[in-house]
Amino acid sequence: MADMTQTEWGYVVGGTDTDAKTVSTGKLWVKCIAFAGNAADAIATITSKPSVDTGTDVSCMKFKVAGGSSSDLDIAANNIFFGDAGIPLNYPIVTLSHADSRLYIYLTV
Repeated sequence: MADMTQTEWGYVVGGTDTDAKTVSTGKLWVKCIAFAGNAADAIATITSKPSVDTGTDVSCMKFKVAGGSSSDLDIAANNIFFGDAGIPLNYPIVTLSHADSRLYIYLTV
């Protein structure tokens, strides 16, 4: 299973496996998400549940290594800033296509 580390600013999802990882079983307010892929074809997907849970996960974001080349875990070209107020994600689940890639989830204060 992918590893997840909670920090003072949010979460880092990565590790030696590519299984889906539940980040939270509730609502998170997300300020920014950044992806650092370890291969030219590395992908990270995030699914969540609708605000009214229908029992179906919704694919809400997909990141791919920018420029089609590996960037040694560089997040500079693979990030989305949602503003200081952030956006809500309900029950977010992260799936990485390659081991040792990283997805950084920055939360609002």
